[in-house]
Amino acid sequence: MPTSSSIVIKWRTDIPSTSKVWYGLDPSTLTQEVSIPTSTSDHSVTINGLQPFTKYYYAVGNESVMYTVPSSEFSFNTSPLPGVTQPIRVWAIGDFGKGNTEQVQVKQSYITYTGSNHTDVWLWLGDNVYNDGTDAEYQQKVFNLNGFSDIFSRLPFWPTPGNHDYGIIWQQIGLFGLPYSNVPIENHTGPYYDMVTVPEQGEAGGYPSTLEVFYSFDYGNVHFLSLNSEIFDFTLTYQHINRMIDWIHQDLQQNDKDFTIAYFHQPPYSKGSHNSDDVQELVMRAMRERVIPVLEQYDVDIVLCGHSHVFERSFLIHGHYGTSDSFNPSTMLKNGTNGNMNQGNAYLKDGKSETPDGTVYVVCGNSGSKETDPVSNHPVMIFGDAGTTGIGSFIIDVYKNRLDGKYLKADGTIPDQFTILKKNLKSDELISILYCSNNPVVLQANHSGGSDLLNYSWSHSSETTSIVTVLPTHNSNYTLTIFDQLTGQSVQTVYQLYDASQFVPDIIHSNDTLFAPVGFNYSWYLNGSLIPNASDYFYVPVVSGLYQVKLESNACEVISSEFQFWLSADNQTAVISNYFKVYPNPSQGFIVIEKLNDDGKAWQLELINIHGQKIMDQILLDKYTPLDLSVLLSGIYQLRLKDLDGYQIFLKIMHID
Repeated sequence: MPTSSSIVIKWRTDIPSTSKVWYGLDPSTLTQEVSIPTSTSDHSVTINGLQPFTKYYYAVGNESVMYTVPSSEFSFNTSPLPGVTQPIRVWAIGDFGKGNTEQVQVKQSYITYTGSNHTDVWLWLGDNVYNDGTDAEYQQKVFNLNGFSDIFSRLPFWPTPGNHDYGIIWQQIGLFGLPYSNVPIENHTGPYYDMVTVPEQGEAGGYPSTLEVFYSFDYGNVHFLSLNSEIFDFTLTYQHINRMIDWIHQDLQQNDKDFTIAYFHQPPYSKGSHNSDDVQELVMRAMRERVIPVLEQYDVDIVLCGHSHVFERSFLIHGHYGTSDSFNPSTMLKNGTNGNMNQGNAYLKDGKSETPDGTVYVVCGNSGSKETDPVSNHPVMIFGDAGTTGIGSFIIDVYKNRLDGKYLKADGTIPDQFTILKKNLKSDELISILYCSNNPVVLQANHSGGSDLLNYSWSHSSETTSIVTVLPTHNSNYTLTIFDQLTGQSVQTVYQLYDASQFVPDIIHSNDTLFAPVGFNYSWYLNGSLIPNASDYFYVPVVSGLYQVKLESNACEVISSEFQFWLSADNQTAVISNYFKVYPNPSQGFIVIEKLNDDGKAWQLELINIHGQKIMDQILLDKYTPLDLSVLLSGIYQLRLKDLDGYQIFLKIMHID
């Protein structure tokens, strides 16, 4: 569970001992340490306070001695801060844990391919070990397999379980040992869950699932969802899948990353060792009919699965939730090309979930398993690979608004690849700038998204850079057009320049809020006095009076004309923030301030008139405090209550003499 500031180190010893991790930025100087004094055989140590996207070295042991020798083999990289755009490499393997030569060949082919390029995210697509997901099988065929196990000391993994991982789980928790029993997902326990640590509370980004069975995380500008096809139940209540769907909605509603990848074990479409059309494939059908529509609602880019011991890759599709014979290319096929960027066929998406552009579905269940028969043709699939040499893994490379997917075979060849491009270039539509007469003004592009291949074109200027210097005339307008050569997307920004010697801004009043022109730095004033901490383009008045706003930009400033604002008070009884009740309001002589929580806490009371003058000031201690207003003129007043910690609450009071 690597995050931008933490990681979990896990190991096992043959006899119980205390736990200790030494770590640092150089293997020769592991000067920091974390220890746990209790003895255990299954060790799990969390290191916090790390720097984002930084390589650390570590050693493990007990409180007295190191078990491992510090070296580059014992290292890890923290994640970048969520949203950061940088090159990202993802490696995905499915149905790999057979402890065979194919498993080692697939791993070695990837190590050879990636070379010195760092692997950022390692995905397990389920059936991570065969046949039953026992602890002994994991040790023999995964964590201690010669030619495979060396990678664990330097590369974390993000897993999802498959039906074989659940073999022993169902034996332990299922009804009479039967699989897919309707067991609460909080009770899903067993070797798989004992040996993995995943972000249940959103520690790595995403919305907290509070569960190990499914979760999400961010890496840079990519969002990942690890879903769970094995929570299907044969009673067909779908209550666990529906619970996962509810969480998916919560997670993807807050997702703002450029690319989204979902992965789970049993695929919605396949014609390999498992046929998604077969009536007995109830889990595959449930994921296709119930989960896929939700993922497509949010325009997920890739759905990645295993289970079928082949490699298959789809076109860019949307809206197909039935068997293969119900696929309608005229309505469900978003792009019927192979998606190969080198051949001019990249899949182009607009980056908006409200207008789904399609999803690519990948089955990679051949990273240690294989199907002797060739893959059959499913109409959504453009490529498939099976047979005695049909083993491999799947690689995803992401940089800015480009995602490349590649099928890497164990022999080192790449027979299939595709590219998804996002039109995610964004820019402010209007930028306002003040300028002082005869002074040059620097105009700078303010945009996000897009590729490295951006063209800049300015009106009234021949410059093609992102920054230009102009000598404006009175109230000039300049337009910047940014064009992304990679996607063909174009956006524009208008720069409205105001001559400070002639510009007097107006304050707009709407819904008891005052608004200034957007695009400047702001200072608000009441009756000529600066209002502390009022620096937004809007201000919500708490007292009547004359308001002004000062606009600043480009070392120039202007002040608006005065705006007279009057508060209204028409509520008879007011409850303020669940602390006080004030009545009657309007008042004809006195009001009563009632503390709703009589905790003995002292509050300071201030009464302020429309000119901003404080006319009453006292401390409230009792549950009921009468306040005599008979000496005051009729009008509107502000009642301010403040505790000793500085928390303030306000109420408008109308007094009628």
